Amino acid sequence: MRQRVRLVHPAGTPCPDEQHGSPRWIVEDGRILGGIALRHKFDDDIGQIGYGVRPSARRRGLAGWALGEMLKEAREALDLDRVLIPCLADNAASARTIERNGGFLECIRDTEYGPVRRYWITLDR
Repeated sequence: MRQRVRLVHPAGTPCPDEQHGSPRWIVEDGRILGGIALRHKFDDDIGQIGYGVRPSARRRGLAGWALGEMLKEAREALDLDRVLIPCLADNAASARTIERNGGFLECIRDTEYGPVRRYWITLDR
């Protein structure tokens, strides 16, 4: 199993050579409801953005909001033209979230975790 990205660096400083990212918490009234991370180095297997929302906080649009904010950061901080966001093929809610944020389904790929949908989102300039 892959290790989670744990290396971060201060905003405005050069990116280190190692895989690293910008993790963000989704917080409401001091309670962590989920998280999202932007990986600064492209990874064809796990994509550039990953997120999750606790079950009790789902169906409120939090993932869509967080993804929208992270797409802005990808464009503004990393100057990316597009990002790859995968999700498990049977995760209909995540697929809808990605599609609502402009995701275009490239393919469904078999992985060690099962079938994975691979979405690309083009970032507006």
